[in-house]
Amino acid sequence: MARGDAFEGLVWEEVGGSAPGSLSGTARGTDRPVPEHIGRPHPDRARQFMPFAALRGYYELVRDAERVAEPRVPLADDEARALDEAIAGLVRGDVVRCVFYERDGYRTLVGAVGQVDLIYRDLWIVRERIPFASIRSLEVLYPAG
Repeated sequence: MARGDAFEGLVWEEVGGSAPGSLSGTARGTDRPVPEHIGRPHPDRARQFMPFAALRGYYELVRDAERVAEPRVPLADDEARALDEAIAGLVRGDVVRCVFYERDGYRTLVGAVGQVDLIYRDLWIVRERIPFASIRSLEVLYPAG
């Protein structure tokens, strides 16, 4: 099939309200007509190269794969006792810095204490649930009140 036959019947449409199928006209509001052999006017042609996310979620997967897994360090007896005392002294509204283990590494979160749930053994800091068993250290930055 010849190249002319493959594109026969296709009509380029100009953006901006001119008559469909006409290649002559103005590209940017100037009086110069667009030559017939160029094809699309430049502003319309550039639109086809606009970026888009073809692989949604791909970059998050790559970032997760690049993370180096950090081993979980068990607490010593005196550290566990100090942590228990710090949790027992927490009041809703205290601003704390909490270092805890999540998935494959340690994470630090600073925020206000929303709830200390002694039944389910959870600490809620700014709508984030942290199990007591995951907490490495807890420091009260600003007491409530």
